[in-house]
Amino acid sequence: MSISPRSRWSNRDESSYGTKKENNSFDSSKQHHWRSSSSDSSAPRLLIGQITSLVSLAMIYSGFDISNNRDISNSSTWVLSEWALVVTALFSLLSFWCLFRVAISRKSLKRRRRIARLWLLAVFVTAYSIF
Repeated sequence: MSISPRSRWSNRDESSYGTKKENNSFDSSKQHHWRSSSSDSSAPRLLIGQITSLVSLAMIYSGFDISNNRDISNSSTWVLSEWALVVTALFSLLSFWCLFRVAISRKSLKRRRRIARLWLLAVFVTAYSIF
């Protein structure tokens, strides 16, 4: 035997059943949590972290002069401008921040946390091999 939706509301008095109350006053009981989000944003954050890490690795690779040297580990001279180095550092920090937030988030799925940790490790190993 099922319960119909109307029978759940049968205890309310009929005068208030279909009408809305007009209340123009500010409801002070409502609290806003501006810093925490109620939804899981780990998927877009992981994607942004992966894309920015690829961009920063490409910028690091293009910033070093490796055409004269066959050994990449000995090329430690930055050939681009200082602003390119600053932009590369900012992209690297943004990438690290996004991937680290996914890696330590309790709301994200275990698979995404594992992907973020592996991606961070791979980026560090690749960046170390360039330097």
